[in-house]
Amino acid sequence: MKTTVLLDHEPVADGGWMVHALLRLEGEAPENRDRVPLNLSLVLDRSGSMCGEKIRAARRAAAMLVRRLAPADTVSVVAFDDTVQVVAKPATGDAQELLPQLIEAMECGATTNLSGGWLRGRDLVADNLREGGVNRVLLLTDGRANVGLTEPGQLIGLCRAGTEKGIATTTIGFGEDYDEDLLRAMADAGRGGAYYIEKVDQASGIFEEELEGLLSIAAQNVRVTVEPGADAGSVKVLHDYPSHAEGDELTLEVGDLYAREPRRILMAFLVPPEAGAKGEADVARLTVTAHVITGKGGIELQEITLPVTLSPEEGGSVEPEVRKEILLVEAARVRREALEARERGDYASALDTLRSYGHAVVASGLEDADVVEEARDLQGMVQAFEDQRLSEADVKYMKQRAYSRSRSRGESLKRYRRGE
Repeated sequence: MKTTVLLDHEPVADGGWMVHALLRLEGEAPENRDRVPLNLSLVLDRSGSMCGEKIRAARRAAAMLVRRLAPADTVSVVAFDDTVQVVAKPATGDAQELLPQLIEAMECGATTNLSGGWLRGRDLVADNLREGGVNRVLLLTDGRANVGLTEPGQLIGLCRAGTEKGIATTTIGFGEDYDEDLLRAMADAGRGGAYYIEKVDQASGIFEEELEGLLSIAAQNVRVTVEPGADAGSVKVLHDYPSHAEGDELTLEVGDLYAREPRRILMAFLVPPEAGAKGEADVARLTVTAHVITGKGGIELQEITLPVTLSPEEGGSVEPEVRKEILLVEAARVRREALEARERGDYASALDTLRSYGHAVVASGLEDADVVEEARDLQGMVQAFEDQRLSEADVKYMKQRAYSRSRSRGESLKRYRRGE
């Protein structure tokens, strides 16, 4: 695992400095023969609310994923409506030749016992828990739980308890009416990813992305602890990872690190003017801990400590990659603010928020493909707000895009572009 810290700082009105630190975490892809073994349970919602395009997309994606697994990987399949059915017990590829056909033959049923389906998938994963492997429930649903445990707090608690047994949860939501808030909270508690499938033809791509990530996993249970230095007046983490505070320290639960997708954590520190008088300011100490996959497929607990110090320069110091990340993370916040204003019925405020930040992105002058694409997308949202024709699909698209940016999941955004 490779760690890098980039610094950008500029003077503020009182003579101090605003310091932005960008921590980059990069993993090394294991060779295919030594990759981490997979132990997965696909839990498919086949309730009445999933009928039509949703169930077709879920079946297609799940069957595709099963076909892509290596013969040594273990997979089970659970289907649920008001009842829970084990479509396939945990087994490796040699014993599951007909599994894709079984998945594609699933039909819709009645109500939604989401908790029952998830619990059965968790138990199947637990029965075959692979020490040092990827043990995960992939939940495919619209999140409309109405049988069994239905309170969001209870469902989120199940996923959190699963991580204590070494079992993660990834959620994949389907359709315009899926409960994105519940499914993202479940994924956060389960230390997995959250995806949104709006159209049938997106399903295979989303599953391919999740599987490619699992196959290139370089480290698990990645945590970053931010400890303010003696010269830091205030600290703020701008990316939105699950976190908890203990005293002055903030610990971020970054989750899994994939070789194909580095992770980033952007932090802002306010350093008072007197800190520069001694020549070098003590800004922070960052501690990264992770279970790193070794070259032979083993697991090694690593801890890396990175001091963040600043030697102030007159006029500040500009780091283009940091400035780019600031723009992209801020764009995620702006989308959330605009949606909150819309929910209050304040379209004017939402429109002003989007329009002004869209101009700021263009005015930044950063000639970067991600920044150009972000400006284009914000303009598209401005047009939708101006016409007051924002659909539920648009709302979910904006939320997914904000989520992916705030978690530095740039690869995910390739699946979420309006008009494609």
